[in-house]
Amino acid sequence: MRRNKVKSFLVAIIIMCYILSGFSIDVSANPSSQTIISQNTQLHIYTYDSLLADPFYDIKGNFTEYSGITDIKITKFPDANSILTTLMLDKTEGRNEADVVIGIDNALIHSIENISELLEPYTPTNISQINETLIENLDPDHYLIPYDFGIIALWYQNQVVNSTTNPELINLTLETLLESDLLSMLIVENPKLSSPGLGFLLWTIAVYGDPLINFKGLLDDDWRNWWNKSKSDIIITKSWGDAWTLFSEPSEEKPIMISYGTSPAYGFCQWADNTSSAVVTHENETKNAWLQIEGIGLVKNAPLKDNAKNFIDWFLGEELQSELPEHQWMYPANTEVNVSDCFKKASIAPSEVNPLNNLLPPAMLKKYLTQWQDQWEQVVVKKSIPGFDIPIAISSILVIAFYAILVNRKKKKSS
Repeated sequence: MRRNKVKSFLVAIIIMCYILSGFSIDVSANPSSQTIISQNTQLHIYTYDSLLADPFYDIKGNFTEYSGITDIKITKFPDANSILTTLMLDKTEGRNEADVVIGIDNALIHSIENISELLEPYTPTNISQINETLIENLDPDHYLIPYDFGIIALWYQNQVVNSTTNPELINLTLETLLESDLLSMLIVENPKLSSPGLGFLLWTIAVYGDPLINFKGLLDDDWRNWWNKSKSDIIITKSWGDAWTLFSEPSEEKPIMISYGTSPAYGFCQWADNTSSAVVTHENETKNAWLQIEGIGLVKNAPLKDNAKNFIDWFLGEELQSELPEHQWMYPANTEVNVSDCFKKASIAPSEVNPLNNLLPPAMLKKYLTQWQDQWEQVVVKKSIPGFDIPIAISSILVIAFYAILVNRKKKKSS
């Protein structure tokens, strides 16, 4: 009876922590609720639910045809943050669940205190085909290897927003965005929960700078000012999917969202639909944007390490990488792969912009990323948004209590 009470209390704490931190709880993505992997399982992958999903690409079937490995389990999460959280919980609980992780990017990687506790380095057999600049910007130690990349951009419906209705689009800056009616049409994802949302936060930091750490950025100002001025007008959502739901509903009147420079290619390549466009900002007479690089990695103590390495090699090879542009709607990291003319025509290529990542090198992200996310939360917390309706202090106390219970339980087991 006592065990049942403790278990119920733990479940309640976990649910409260997820609610208070803004996560949506997906029972199918919760390892504790899943069936234990059968002895026949030959590979287990953690990834996000939109990977190669629209139009659907059969990862399992195509890898089986390539490798002969038949029993493949893919656990899908709402976003990369959820993947990382689950990896950490697996480690805390002493579980060896996954073999491969797909989707942690060049910003989120710096929120990992010690990556060697979660992943182990692996150099793929086809590493020479992967863009070297992407490797250096994501992880030169090969805990994560780039598989795709693209720039964060403002994606808009040009039947509602265009250079005629809003001429400021032609040379848009973050400052003119503040001063225009575009701001009230904008949807931004929560940078504590969403990869594109985090990319946009870093975009604002790189442009405006941070006087608290003597970082000038492009404009020698303070990024917090932009968010403080904009928070009453913009809509903040938990995820890209939530943002897209609002974006795609005309009655919501929110025809602009933070997405990717490749987002317009989705409709254009599939249906010759040219009703959406993407734009970046033009501070200091250059096109500026944050470059996102997504990686694939080998989980530490992976139960099926050889099969995992085989999968990583395949995922980075030309067969799979050639499918990325028109299934994933991102640029492939493999330099041997070409993208279609329609994809090029509808997308903003990373080579066309000034990557703001150069202003925020990995060492700076490692030092300040979590601090910036917390400060962003403090700036916007007065506005009622998903995940911030209950005081942060309560959330922190519950998280601490949760981990204290886990530690106590481990001590009892070992005694």
